[in-house]
Amino acid sequence: MKAFRCLGVVATLLTLSAVAQDRWTIHEWGTFTSLQNESGDTLSGVNTDDEPVPDFVHRIGYDFVQRTSQMPSILSKGVIRCHPDVTMRLETPVIYFHPPKSQTKPEAVNVTVKFRGGWLTEFFPDADPVAPGLIVSRDPTNHLISYNASATLGPNTESKLEWDNLEIGGAPGTVPDTSSHVWISPRAVQTASVRASNGEGEKFIFYRGIARIDAPLKVSHDPNTGDLLFRSHLGELPEDKPLAVRSMWLVDIRKDGKIAFRTLPSVTLDHNSKKILAHTSPGFAESDFSTANLPKLKDSLQCALVADGLFTDEAQAMLNTWEFSYFKSPGLRVFFLVPRAWTDFYLPLQTSLAADINRVMVGRIELITPGQRKALTRISQFSKIRIQLDAFLMRLDFAAPWGPSSKDLRPVYSGEKALSSAVSVPSTYQAYLDLGRFRQALILDEAKHHPTVGLTNFIATYRLQPVKGAREVATSSN
Repeated sequence: MKAFRCLGVVATLLTLSAVAQDRWTIHEWGTFTSLQNESGDTLSGVNTDDEPVPDFVHRIGYDFVQRTSQMPSILSKGVIRCHPDVTMRLETPVIYFHPPKSQTKPEAVNVTVKFRGGWLTEFFPDADPVAPGLIVSRDPTNHLISYNASATLGPNTESKLEWDNLEIGGAPGTVPDTSSHVWISPRAVQTASVRASNGEGEKFIFYRGIARIDAPLKVSHDPNTGDLLFRSHLGELPEDKPLAVRSMWLVDIRKDGKIAFRTLPSVTLDHNSKKILAHTSPGFAESDFSTANLPKLKDSLQCALVADGLFTDEAQAMLNTWEFSYFKSPGLRVFFLVPRAWTDFYLPLQTSLAADINRVMVGRIELITPGQRKALTRISQFSKIRIQLDAFLMRLDFAAPWGPSSKDLRPVYSGEKALSSAVSVPSTYQAYLDLGRFRQALILDEAKHHPTVGLTNFIATYRLQPVKGAREVATSSN
């Protein structure tokens, strides 16, 4: 029955699209990711990246986004520390352009996107970036030369990307050659080509960013019942009318790939942050977990994305892009469709093209699990001698003649393979790896609120402290 409802939504959207044949259509999708503890507080230091994009993507501030590599900082000077200002990851928004049937020639278009409380750090094709406090100097062609690694994010930070004189619907330009899953998945959409003035071409505009803002939804644990409680958290949004969250899901994914999920009722957000909008148990029965739930969850998400305004191939491209972090990365998370007014406030989009614009963003809130709490407790109980001995033996394993080669380590550095594929991982460090993607943010937050000798020694030994040193780093624009 659900499949038929979804097909009905598709048919309705196709009919509406046919009516508006004389106007351009612009569609955008992306993800806002944050991490919340049992009190619903947002944790900082979430500048990690499940799905790294190819090297041809333009970047600013290389020190601000790190791959989820398991490589210890003590073994790699290149491992980037978590940034204490970053509470939100804006992940892979892409913008598609659909021409009206009457369009026979390419269209010149200007596009501007801003990020309130954040920096837009990655983009393609090339754009003119503005990042207050971050960008230090540029060359005569406006490409980034250096940036300030000690720059701070705040609610008044506002960055901007400007794409001027894009050619939409003409020759494809120089389309980068790549096999990257996260890049080729968004290409599987019937849409107009995008060509920048420098010749770079693609089927979409891509960008990413980091910010010091909170999700519009706050999820906490009831200390009496253990239920998850959902409240509004609209922050600085000057919105008088309530905002509807039409679709939500609670998803639990185990290391063995088995999934349990439930759809949650729609809620309406307003500035009353104390009112409980919904509640649900965070747990699932053993019988709820199954690998067969993966296609069911995908179908449910795709149907909601289409109902919110995406075309079917766009919704499928989004889910394919986030295959790993949405559906294969272990953890407990809440997905929800972000209200358009919230997106427009924190991420305003402007274009010179007269078009119908639909922006469909998914909110992703990672929740701390009992398993992660147990891992943190284990780490807090390790003795200083055991931590230091394990770190020494791991260093020795790397440096020994029989240790891993640079070829073996390359996929570990990039996050493509586990550390255990190269060396034997000691139990102290394995407990840290068991914390998952936001492990560094979790252990630093635990040490901040519940400091122990074990946590302090672990953080010091493995060099996990957040570092914001004032320095300039020479980079290229790509």
